[in-house]
Amino acid sequence: MNAETLKLYKLIILYFLSRAKQDITNAILSDFILEYGYTDYFSIQETLASLTADQMISANQTHTSCYYTITEKGKETLNFFCSRLPRDTREQIDHYLSKNKIQIVEATSLRTDYTKLSASDYLVRGTLLERGNTLMEVALNVPSEEIAINTCKRFQTKNMDIYRYLLKTLSKD
Repeated sequence: MNAETLKLYKLIILYFLSRAKQDITNAILSDFILEYGYTDYFSIQETLASLTADQMISANQTHTSCYYTITEKGKETLNFFCSRLPRDTREQIDHYLSKNKIQIVEATSLRTDYTKLSASDYLVRGTLLERGNTLMEVALNVPSEEIAINTCKRFQTKNMDIYRYLLKTLSKD
């Protein structure tokens, strides 16, 4: 990949993240870039790694997804070089974000992950977000990886029931 092409890919990702105004998954970024035919999957990953190494974006990796956010350094770089990003590319990004807003919010508003604490303990975390703000975060110790995986899956389907139950239970006198 030549230097000019890499600069374009970096600007596309920085602009996308700045316009999204929330953490964006690798899958969402890749979907946009592949849908519009800018490059292949491996070049996307190379560009994301470069932006992360340059501290223009930050990455938060879970067992199931990687979430990217533009940093202050990335915002400054984008402000300086944004005019080099073609207008039609900016319009495509804005259109994609507008068209897929609901799916993007749904894909990024619920996070689950687990961490191995010891040979027989796993910490499972489930987080429910709304517009980037945490509505609820639950952490549980479980005795096996299988239970941790199942707990993550269940949190994804039962999160609103859990939220309502906790809110009701904790707000009573």
